[in-house]
Amino acid sequence: TSRLKRPRGGLGRRRITRLPHFRTMANCDIGVFASCVCFIASLCTMALGIALLVQKIEGLKVRFEECEVLEAECNQQWRFVFSLKPDVFLDLWTPTIFGVLGVSVHVNCLRLNALCDRLLPTGYMQYAFFMLATALFGNVGYCGKLGVIFGAISGAACLACVLVRLAGEQGIKMLQTKL
Repeated sequence: TSRLKRPRGGLGRRRITRLPHFRTMANCDIGVFASCVCFIASLCTMALGIALLVQKIEGLKVRFEECEVLEAECNQQWRFVFSLKPDVFLDLWTPTIFGVLGVSVHVNCLRLNALCDRLLPTGYMQYAFFMLATALFGNVGYCGKLGVIFGAISGAACLACVLVRLAGEQGIKMLQTKL
């Protein structure tokens, strides 16, 4: 009878080949990941600001027939939404402003002028402070539990930026947005 010879070492040697997509996953750039988390947090903040504005405008009515020609307090409720008083303006529009600024880090068409370029972060430590300010001043105090949840996301983005900076990254990895 003829026997098959087995190679030494048991069942034989198998060559292990790695699939190409595993290499791609291993090369995931931590800077791009942090930028994605920051971008998502900024989108959430912008949505939070818009939701707040919708809630404030929802019951707003412009009174005309009930008013006199020169009645000073006729449409006073309108001024609680559309006002340039710093305390009213900033309280109502802060989440929207933080959200638009955060999104404009990666979407150039939202940068309205050179002042926006000066306000936006250029490195990951600046980005971390921006996301911390977003969490504290633009998320947590607005729209109940949703604001707290979005504040946690912005806090996680802050932590991701600190970790990326500690890993040695300097400049922000820009996302390729087509807007």
